[in-house]
Amino acid sequence: MKLQLHSLPEAIEAIRQYCEQQHIPPDSCNRIHLVCEELIVNLLSYSGSENFNLSLKPIGTSTEIIISYRGEKFNPVVTRKSEQKSLEEMQYGGLGLVLVNSLASKIEYRYNQKQSENVIKVIL
Repeated sequence: MKLQLHSLPEAIEAIRQYCEQQHIPPDSCNRIHLVCEELIVNLLSYSGSENFNLSLKPIGTSTEIIISYRGEKFNPVVTRKSEQKSLEEMQYGGLGLVLVNSLASKIEYRYNQKQSENVIKVIL
């Protein structure tokens, strides 16, 4: 399932349909939803992008999530060492990316400067 979307509600509906079509259990679907929501909110907030492509694909017992978008270079899955804090020191924000990293078995990020294209690939 690959879609060009403009809003989080569109993505949530697409995730619901994907989970239903693939007969994914509710707890696994919730993990997919949480990861997608956190990444989409961040990319819409910080990259300057107004739309994005969402691809959901079953791979064995896992799901591959690919989110691509055009905008400023923004890697939401990595923080610089100087910005890393303990959970107790973190203020509102940033905890969602810790959650994404804890739920994913693999996360990749790449940026194509010529096309200003960001691609995030997550396997749950």
